[in-house]
Amino acid sequence: MARRPYPQAVADGRVRPVASRSRSGRVTPSRRRRRRLAGLTRFAVFLLLIFIAVWAGVRVAHAGDDPAVYSGTAYTVRAGDDLWTIAESQYGAEMDLRAAVYAIREANGLESAGLMPGQALTLPYLEE
Repeated sequence: MARRPYPQAVADGRVRPVASRSRSGRVTPSRRRRRRLAGLTRFAVFLLLIFIAVWAGVRVAHAGDDPAVYSGTAYTVRAGDDLWTIAESQYGAEMDLRAAVYAIREANGLESAGLMPGQALTLPYLEE
């Protein structure tokens, strides 16, 4: 097959330069460097987008970890109250009291079940 002179004509009659190849048909080193740099740039942008997506996902997933975000009713501890009696009186006996006590402890950041009279608690909303 005869070699076409530079620039090379394509089938539809338009002219397309063959600047990426030398006269011998090989890709020139400068063109190879540009292609590699373009590929590395695309890869860096891809990694940046993945990082941003993961960061945003983590931020959304941990948005509800703050006890101040819990919505519920305020309750003031009276003498003789403990978490079990509060859970039973506020949520009813048909609810799993273990889950209610756990939710009260988590919503208020309590380390133990000990309560002091006058202490303010937030009783979170629990679905039955």
